[in-house]
Amino acid sequence: MAYRHRATQLSFQSFNNGLGVPLSSDNEWVQLADMLPWQQLDEAYQLLFTEMGGRAAKPFRLLYGASLIKQAEHLTDRSVVTAIRDTPAYQYFIGLDTYTTDLPFNHSTLVYFRRRMGQITELVRNIISDTLREQIQSLLPDDELRVLITDATAVPIEIRFPQDTSLLNQARLNLEEMLLDMAHQLQIKPPRTYKREAKAKWTAFARKTRRWAKETRKQIKVQLQYVRRDLRYIDVLLAHGASLNERQTKRLAVIRELFDQQMFMYENRTHRVPGRIVSLAQPWIRPINRGKAKQRTEFGPKIDASIADGMIDIERFDFKAFNESQDLATTIDHYFDVHGYYPDEILADTLYRTRENRQLCQRLGIRLSGPSLGRKPKKMDAKQRQVDRDAEKRRGKIERGFAFMKGPLGLSLVRTKTVASIAVTIDIAINLANLKMLLRLFNGPILIFVKYKQESILIHYQIHVSGSRNVA
Repeated sequence: MAYRHRATQLSFQSFNNGLGVPLSSDNEWVQLADMLPWQQLDEAYQLLFTEMGGRAAKPFRLLYGASLIKQAEHLTDRSVVTAIRDTPAYQYFIGLDTYTTDLPFNHSTLVYFRRRMGQITELVRNIISDTLREQIQSLLPDDELRVLITDATAVPIEIRFPQDTSLLNQARLNLEEMLLDMAHQLQIKPPRTYKREAKAKWTAFARKTRRWAKETRKQIKVQLQYVRRDLRYIDVLLAHGASLNERQTKRLAVIRELFDQQMFMYENRTHRVPGRIVSLAQPWIRPINRGKAKQRTEFGPKIDASIADGMIDIERFDFKAFNESQDLATTIDHYFDVHGYYPDEILADTLYRTRENRQLCQRLGIRLSGPSLGRKPKKMDAKQRQVDRDAEKRRGKIERGFAFMKGPLGLSLVRTKTVASIAVTIDIAINLANLKMLLRLFNGPILIFVKYKQESILIHYQIHVSGSRNVA
């Protein structure tokens, strides 16, 4: 597919909304439109297109702007296209020249866009972060204390709560569909799978509101027997020349691994196994033990994030559980690569304050705030206690950032399915959080109280940033 560069959008004054009423310059999406480096992002997007022929792809700003709107307003792919059609400010944000009552694109285009964006999502996030960081650093004084805040969190994915019995029953149903298709290919009678008997036993078990451990173990044994028989039938039909399509082949591989895991746990009477599968449709998802009061285990990727100069950035993204304290050295190196110097102070929770990390920070001249390791002293200095409390309060900034991304920006439950789309959704939420933070900084009034000798002056002003716009 080819990609043809599109002309730069008209200026805000030249945008014709067709309603007789001009757009407000205080509109959030109108202000955000001038904060993003659309030209650099478009050039990065062009790297994905190597062919010169074929149908031209949609412009990057059109689709990425729609993705930002979708994430911020908690819309679906269908509803965001309709919302853009009905809202002039949205159309200005995505780069249209004039208001139109036509749908800007088909909603299915966003699916292919996220799949393509998965290849450059980190590059796009770095471009946006670097641009916003330059604007923030221009406002900070030179003697500002350089602080790095780091922490980790899990991003829950929308899946059915995994239970051994339900996973095995779903695997049995998938195998029965495969056996039926393979029997039709070979024009033979389908093998006997006892699916009516299996359905009756599963229905009787699933309708019980209270399931005892012995009943659950008995049901798992029954489901394992059905799955083992179906897998044996599939191997026989494959040997006789039957075939499966790509989707069925991937699902069969997942079911084989699920069967091995469940058989191991059943025989060893345990509930732990390495790389445990919790979803047949998304086998890459792993349980993440967080120990939170609301939900002890979350199902989704785990991210190690940091905040420097008010900007949130991802240090590590993985679907497997990891110890974030081992990433502190990499986080410090990343900070040095971006800024050219090490931070003066690092704010992190107790998990990061290991002996190795404290020694590393001491060698680099970095203060790792927080109480020291070991037993707490009986008599603690009041000043040191106040310093630790102040550091913990300042560390709460990253917790508030996580709450903002999981609340208004929709990361409390990600509904996308593939690995690429999940990564793109998380990056979009982080970019939105940084954009809105900078927007609040520029739009918020600033009060400065100056006292010189016997005179006092109160200065009240507000920052206004206007980007260069091309006028056609």
